[in-house]
Amino acid sequence: LRAVAALVEELLPVLDACDGAIAHGSTDVEPVFAALLQSLEKQGLERIDPLGDAFDPSLHEAVMHEPATDDDDGTVVSDVMRPGYGWKGHVIRPAMVKVRG
Repeated sequence: LRAVAALVEELLPVLDACDGAIAHGSTDVEPVFAALLQSLEKQGLERIDPLGDAFDPSLHEAVMHEPATDDDDGTVVSDVMRPGYGWKGHVIRPAMVKVRG
């Protein structure tokens, strides 16, 4: 189990590179990214992409902050700079986020 988790951690930069390429308009990488992510998810990978969720320091790493608005109910994730990942219920990398509130 630890060996597989270590391999997954080694692959996170690859997933990040795919995310970055897609964000910059590269559609060629989308099928490869989807296939890799799907395969890893079948084995226990969980993507943490918390946009709009309540801030949870056990899942999210706040690197930026903005003031609350009148509509806010507590501290919420207003932007995700880098998704996080869990492995079989354990956080292996928290999501890097901007929070509001």
